[in-house]
Amino acid sequence: MAVTSYDVGVDTDVIRARRLYGRLIDADADPGAGGVVLDVVSDERADEVSRRLAELFAERPGVDAVVLRVNGHPIGASTRARVVAAAGFAGATPEFGMADRAALPGLSGQYRLVRFACARPGCRAREARSFYDERTVPVCAAAGHGVMELLR
Repeated sequence: MAVTSYDVGVDTDVIRARRLYGRLIDADADPGAGGVVLDVVSDERADEVSRRLAELFAERPGVDAVVLRVNGHPIGASTRARVVAAAGFAGATPEFGMADRAALPGLSGQYRLVRFACARPGCRAREARSFYDERTVPVCAAAGHGVMELLR
């Protein structure tokens, strides 16, 4: 049997989806149990899929497993227990040996720049940082202007 470019694309989407939603997929779950399917867009964020699964489980208390399907192809089954266990982690599955892809507790805050401006009237000096520490507040480059103020 010849492999077509469509088959390769499907395999790539399935592999990518299993990696992206791995923390939600329960390898021990019976994919046929319950017959409930959740269709997912291939680039949908894992936290959004987790939220949708939690809502589905809340609406249907008798359902214990849901098949995740990407572009019409099943990628695995998610269970109520797996969704509850995965809640509160941003990133990949927090398992032993994943230090290079560490998952932190809590929702992803992504990145938001912290902005500073010179406190002197008329000075237009601005600076942005990826973090804020009171010990290292930026100083205006203009002589005698001093530390910058945090913009809110």
